[in-house]
Amino acid sequence: MIQIVRFAVLTECTIGRLYLDREPLYYTIEKPWLNNTPFVSCIPTGRYPVTRVDSPSYGEDTWMVDEVPNRTHILFHVANVANNVQGCIGMGKKIYSNLSGVRQSRIAVDDFYQRTEGRLSEEIEISNGFIYK
Repeated sequence: MIQIVRFAVLTECTIGRLYLDREPLYYTIEKPWLNNTPFVSCIPTGRYPVTRVDSPSYGEDTWMVDEVPNRTHILFHVANVANNVQGCIGMGKKIYSNLSGVRQSRIAVDDFYQRTEGRLSEEIEISNGFIYK
């Protein structure tokens, strides 16, 4: 099970903590909440299936969040700031102190994909924890 607990919903981005099998491993960077508008908003909180797809941009076996209302192609990939994603989820090992993004994204993504190797599908639960505006 993958869980993201968002703890900072800011004007420019959304920052969260990603748990894999209940273990807090990474931070996440997403677009800010803008009513689920494709390409400019993070996705709504909720539970969604996650499957592996072959992405022309990010390669084979890229994790994709499915069944998000009015949205498609929500991928997990390398990203340090919200401008690096278009509605997708970027990951990092650390966060910037001003909460503007995540650091060590390539390390986090490589580790995440290594830890989930052999899994074909998962479920993700996205929730809001502490929120700053």
